[in-house]
Amino acid sequence: MSTSRETVRDALVALLTTALTGVAKTVVGSKVESLKGLTPLVSVLPTGSTREALSFQGNVASFGLVVNVWVLQKDIGWTNAQAVDALDRIESIIAGVYETARGTGIWESIKYAGPTEAGEALVAGIEYYLERIPTIVVLAKN
Repeated sequence: MSTSRETVRDALVALLTTALTGVAKTVVGSKVESLKGLTPLVSVLPTGSTREALSFQGNVASFGLVVNVWVLQKDIGWTNAQAVDALDRIESIIAGVYETARGTGIWESIKYAGPTEAGEALVAGIEYYLERIPTIVVLAKN
């Protein structure tokens, strides 16, 4: 049976939850209904799959994921500077997780699929910083 993208997403969520303890308030493998009270929030969502047959060597699957980092811009006791610092810190920790997780677990490699996109987002009248990290996970041959 082929490995499910859900299994890979759940494994990445578990790694990020551990690595981001004390930095991100919430790490999830799905969309949330509301960001209120959950940020800094990291969500891992699927973007697609590729499953290639290798001649006489089995199959190899690649899964596309996007890691979204949401940080409230400002609030009582929380400044824009702190928000940007948190965004930068979280991205750096995620990059470190990818570096140390290569060739471990169920995947052969995990890496950025391209440059991240950081910007601002307005959700329900509240300003957030949002960074999207395109991710590609290549499974070990199955």
